[in-house]
Amino acid sequence: MSAPTPAQPGPSVRESVSAAEWTLRCELAAAHRLVAHFVFVDLTYNHISARCPDNPEHFLVKADNLLMEQVTASNLVKYDLSGRQVAASPWKASPAAYNVHAAVLAARPDIMAAVHTHSPANLAVSAQACGLLPITQQAMRFYQRIAYYPNEVDDTTREGADCMAAALGQHWTMLLENHGALVCGSNVAEAYIYHHFFELACRAQIGALAGGGALRQPTHAVCAERAAKAGRIGAYDSKSRDWVASLALVEQRYPDYRN
Repeated sequence: MSAPTPAQPGPSVRESVSAAEWTLRCELAAAHRLVAHFVFVDLTYNHISARCPDNPEHFLVKADNLLMEQVTASNLVKYDLSGRQVAASPWKASPAAYNVHAAVLAARPDIMAAVHTHSPANLAVSAQACGLLPITQQAMRFYQRIAYYPNEVDDTTREGADCMAAALGQHWTMLLENHGALVCGSNVAEAYIYHHFFELACRAQIGALAGGGALRQPTHAVCAERAAKAGRIGAYDSKSRDWVASLALVEQRYPDYRN
């Protein structure tokens, strides 16, 4: 039997999973659609994962031959933390997807969701030796809260992904040098929202540096206060206004995400 395609999406899995997992699948599919809507990403090579509510040793991730705008609740695939597919599905994830996310989730039981993207903005900042500068209020959310991972090991392998997870340490956001970004959260909504802020911060930095003028540098006290107030983990959940408004957008423009 040949694998399904976006034009032939395959059967719904709603009746074969718990209500909690179906809710998570819908949230995760919506997050993919939102990232595709707002961020220019790298074809099929970006993905978001979420730990399953019924078994924290399992997680959901995007199939390898789909763009983010083609993700639905049913075509997400389930893996365990060793990188083994654990639920029957005609869809498969790429080794880069399940290795990276399995390694991060295995190393950090407190992480429930993770967004990994290669956008033009975060790629550009990942190539800058200065890293993310706290020159906007969006960037200040991440002040002294970013890990940096050198592009030295092939992270499409489990060994390389384990090195990446170790580099994350106790942080929730990491710039993968010359590669992109990894933004994590305590739930899908939080990982998505912080990734959105991170993307805005990267775009603003590229624009500010391209302008060529002297930059206004806020003080350490201002940056630390902003990070403590607006950058804490646990600040966002499914009832947060940004997530509720974002879901309404998905329902209006991309209602097939629930398929």
